[in-house]
Amino acid sequence: MPAGMANAELLQVIAKARAEVVAAPVSGPAWGRLGQAFEAGEFPAEAQACYARASALDAGSARWPHLLGLLQLQDSPAAALTNLARAADLAAPTNDAPRLRLAQALVERGRHPEAKEWLAPILAARPGHPAARMESARIHLAENRPAVAAELLAPCLTNPYTARPAVLLLSQARARTGDATAGAALAKRGAAMPRPFDWPDPFLREVQDLKQDRARSVERANQQLIQRRFTEAATTLAELLARFPDDPEGLLVLGRLHLQQNRCAEAETAFRNHLAARPDSLNGLVQLGLSLMCQSRWSDADGIFSKAVGLKPDFAQAHFNLGLARSRGGDAAGAIASLRTAIRCSPGDADAHALLAEELSRAGAREEAAAHIDRALALEPGNPRAKALRDRSRGR
Repeated sequence: MPAGMANAELLQVIAKARAEVVAAPVSGPAWGRLGQAFEAGEFPAEAQACYARASALDAGSARWPHLLGLLQLQDSPAAALTNLARAADLAAPTNDAPRLRLAQALVERGRHPEAKEWLAPILAARPGHPAARMESARIHLAENRPAVAAELLAPCLTNPYTARPAVLLLSQARARTGDATAGAALAKRGAAMPRPFDWPDPFLREVQDLKQDRARSVERANQQLIQRRFTEAATTLAELLARFPDDPEGLLVLGRLHLQQNRCAEAETAFRNHLAARPDSLNGLVQLGLSLMCQSRWSDADGIFSKAVGLKPDFAQAHFNLGLARSRGGDAAGAIASLRTAIRCSPGDADAHALLAEELSRAGAREEAAAHIDRALALEPGNPRAKALRDRSRGR
């Protein structure tokens, strides 16, 4: 068995599930339970093989193609969408998770007509469904109908699973309709909100229940970090990583803790260890880039943020950080290009307008710089960089 994240207890679960397969080699549920055990232990290749076998043997079950599709999304998106669609067709009407997750995957890939087809039955059964309305709002915003998107988001703003992303999405909708002040206020509010849990998925919950000790420890450390209870977070993480030294999520939170404590080199080490297990972790890449900027390693940060925007081209914050790294590293043209992209992705970001104005001013494009100063101050009247640039332009 290749190296994974399984502890002794999970290894016993895997061994028991394997014994069930040996005893009943043509049982789809037995193969599926082995796949769940492998997934809980973070052996994704073995889990996928088991789920594929379970899907073939237990052809009427939505559970196995759904779990298989979720694992395939990053590396094999075409196969993932096929399996998620099969699961959505097979799922009971009372289980919205397969249809919702398929619709989310389609929205993420810009396949909006198909996503609408899967969202329609969810919304027909429950018109106020927060998660489905939020995905529908994403589509309307992408199709330049921000007013419709804003209306759809109303029930999403108070649901614990959707509140934060809905507030951030509403900030973009308000900015698109010309209410820059409201957009900036909503963006600031959303950024301060705690990270939400994923929409409930009963099939995935079965896997999560197998590894709940680790997941609970990571979530507890996350909450302690949000509350700035750094000593408690450090204790929680030390206990977790003593049991699971290579736990990717634990290493990610450890890096964030070090970064908030300004222990930048230690943060870098934790993030690199996280990325060794999760090479395409967008969050890990962004956090690693921040730890490199914390050490004034602008060129190294440039490379990391470039990889992040390659993975998610519409990630405004990554484009902003790339622009900042290039600005500090003396690459004015690169900084301007990155900041313009950041603003295209998130027009209501006052900091991006202000930093772009600063770079344009240095480059001698004073008229364009002035327009971005005005925009930054309209979005956030107290923005310190924009105020300093305005005062400097007036000779104060």
